[in-house]
This record gives sequence, structure tokens and C-alpha cells, in this order.
Amino acid sequence: MSGDQDIRLAPVRTFSGGAAVMNADLARNILEAEGIECMVSGGDAAERMPIVDAQVWVREDDAPRAAEILAAYFDVPAPEGPAEPGK
Repeated sequence: MSGDQDIRLAPVRTFSGGAAVMNADLARNILEAEGIECMVSGGDAAERMPIVDAQVWVREDDAPRAAEILAAYFDVPAPEGPAEPGK
């Protein structure tokens, strides 16, 4: 985040498990591409111990938009695979 004073931050997404750091970094890249500054907390610990969460934080004012952007990316249903032969 830039050097502004009195910035209020809000968590917009928490990732858990073995892919927590990878997903948090992806979320950070998505938000930064949309012009939203953010930071990831817990990433170093989550990388070493997959039981630790990685959280993505943004300015409080950016939180609603950031949550919407991340939901559009991470909360989409997985595509269905090809139909099995004979079904």
C-alpha cells in the first residue's frame, strides 16, 4: 500500500489449505489489475504450514468492489467435464 496515513483496511477474502498462498497471490494480482491496492497477510506462514490462512486486505472504501471482483472469479461453479461414453 502507498504511504497514506490513517488507512483503514478490511479483509476481503481468506484462503485456506495447501493452495492458500497461490490463491491469495492470484487474488492480489486480479485486484491490482483492476486498480485496487491490496496486501496479503499470513502468506509466509501459510506457505510453510498449510493449516494457516492467507488473507487479502484492501482499503475499507475498496472492500465492496474488491469482494465483488473476487467473487466473480473464485465463486463461479466448476465447468462440467465431458459426458462419459455410454451415458
